[in-house]
Amino acid sequence: MVRYLLLTIFLAVGVLSAAAPFSKTSKIELRPVFHRKFTQPVYVGAYPVAASDCIEPYAVVEKPGIIRLESLKRACGQVLLDIRDRVHDGSLEEGLLGLAFAPDFKTSRAFYIYYSASKPRRTILARVHVAEGSSKANTDIEELLSVRQPYSNHNGGMLEFGPDGYLYIGVGDGGSGGDPRGYAQNLSSHLGKILRIDPRTKTGYKIPVSNPFFKSSGDAYSEKREIFAWGLRNPWRFSFTPDARLIVADVGQNEYEELSFVGRGENMGWNLMEGFHCFKPAKNCMQKNLKLPFYEYDHGVGQSILGGYVYTGNALATLKQKYIFADSVSGRIFAIDYQVTDPRAETLIQAPGLFSSFGRLRDNELVIAELQTGKIYQLVPTAQVGQK
Repeated sequence: MVRYLLLTIFLAVGVLSAAAPFSKTSKIELRPVFHRKFTQPVYVGAYPVAASDCIEPYAVVEKPGIIRLESLKRACGQVLLDIRDRVHDGSLEEGLLGLAFAPDFKTSRAFYIYYSASKPRRTILARVHVAEGSSKANTDIEELLSVRQPYSNHNGGMLEFGPDGYLYIGVGDGGSGGDPRGYAQNLSSHLGKILRIDPRTKTGYKIPVSNPFFKSSGDAYSEKREIFAWGLRNPWRFSFTPDARLIVADVGQNEYEELSFVGRGENMGWNLMEGFHCFKPAKNCMQKNLKLPFYEYDHGVGQSILGGYVYTGNALATLKQKYIFADSVSGRIFAIDYQVTDPRAETLIQAPGLFSSFGRLRDNELVIAELQTGKIYQLVPTAQVGQK
């Protein structure tokens, strides 16, 4: 998610209050939504079906291991899943990190989670079911994939179903710093990768035949068949554009944060490169057959990129079809036209706090979760403040 230095920043920065522009140059404001605070929220998304006593529910993931159902209209207080007894939440980057509902949830009642566990340290992809007519998940969780983690940081955690119906999984490079064991470029490891599977099975999952290493034997010394793309440091959050392109925000190491279009079988360059620049070695690195980012910024701007979504709502008309993202350290929220050559990001607002994840509301408006206060904020035009 973010660097260890954020532990200091986490304690030192101010916190967000009511909706405010924070500076006269802010293009947007942040308005609190929901009727409660959460404990370290790291994901928010629409719950696909109705829930009793909870109007138009949203699922909010709390890093310690709880998924809550809440409404924008009134407090619900419902718990969809509580796996705190399974989740290892020992560091800032460990915990219950990802959630994705199956596209056919209304019939399959299946959703997927990604969480940290201990003894041994690992991250787990699991499938969970909710019985028909219930708003509480079953406790018989099916583990689909377990990835050993040598360090506590760079776990990744994003889960997203693509337009192709497959489940995409972001896994970090194993942590420490600089990828000391070279996992991101090692095709016999799941670490430092975007994985893609077809979970539309009663048990386990299938490998899509179009995966680049579908024909691999899959043994310990062969390419992992789940790999979709590799050469990533910590793809904490990613999303698909309306035209079905995958944008991954990859958290940088020493100097640069990056946004990339990621395609099947592509090597995104880490730890040979950081952004557009050689990393290992620092000069004259091997750049052949690498996919470079479409945008980067240096650590004078921010130090931990947070991927978001292409904006398709109506409240922020000037941001239509722009990709919205943030930096968790600097508190900046940006907009960028991802469809042009050599794009430039525009700062919409700079706010105190520790942003952990974007989310989309049912009307396609965007929200952002703040880890420290446990609040979730909607991105709104400045003119709306004081009218609510």
